[in-house]
Amino acid sequence: MTHALTLPFEGLGLVHRLIAGFKAAQARRAAFNRAYAELQMLSDRELMEFGLHRSDLVDLARDQAEQA
Repeated sequence: MTHALTLPFEGLGLVHRLIAGFKAAQARRAAFNRAYAELQMLSDRELMEFGLHRSDLVDLARDQAEQA
């Protein structure tokens, strides 16, 4: 007797949604890393001119990544 594993159609949809979610998370993380690296290159004086402090950089980079 042979047994076959069959996935319901929705099972494959779940896999595709998981993969799409993972790719989206990777893209957001890459956008965050780019934005954070650019902000880190600014000097303290340059940040002060914009009214920012180094402690603001993570939030700024996160906001930028969410908009991308």
